[in-house]
Amino acid sequence: MGELLTSSQTDILNFIKDTCATRGTPPTFREIQEHFGFKAVGTVQGYIKALIRKGHIEDPKSEKGKRKSRGLFPTGFRPQATRRIPIYGEIAAGSTRDAAQIELGSLIVSDEASAESFALRVVGDSMIDVGILEGDHLIVKKTASARTGDIVVALLNGETTVKRYRSGASGIFLVPENKKMKPIKVVEKNFSIQGKVVGLQRKF
Repeated sequence: MGELLTSSQTDILNFIKDTCATRGTPPTFREIQEHFGFKAVGTVQGYIKALIRKGHIEDPKSEKGKRKSRGLFPTGFRPQATRRIPIYGEIAAGSTRDAAQIELGSLIVSDEASAESFALRVVGDSMIDVGILEGDHLIVKKTASARTGDIVVALLNGETTVKRYRSGASGIFLVPENKKMKPIKVVEKNFSIQGKVVGLQRKF
């Protein structure tokens, strides 16, 4: 890997690495083309040839000598074992939201994730100060309990929300991570914890 990369080559290599890290498989040539707005897939092929020649991408040739559509692994990368978890609708990072459970497909995560984990798509900006943004997918481990400081998915008055859990002498609070918003004091009979946030995926 002695040859230096151009800025465009670096951007493409980083996109391939990020895609491998988040979903366990590399992007196709077409996905790279669409992400960077290239007019022709041949432009991508030229960049990939350069990255292979410079030792940053493994040559994705199959046994028959043809390049695999999803064989663009960074040199030395070894995919982790993965599993699919369901995406159960959207979760409010803002005001609470109706708790109806609607499955919106699935998300590929590390096999280390609990078999009972699920994902939720974030709507709202109440958790932006800890980097949880609208459109992110939260990976949630099912549990009915939490410790102070955990970020939880909670059912409050029949609606769902994601907030920081705080418990103390003055009661239980769901705390937004947004300086413009105030904590919500919880009445326990109308409150339950649905899960603990253990990860996040974001599409660029």
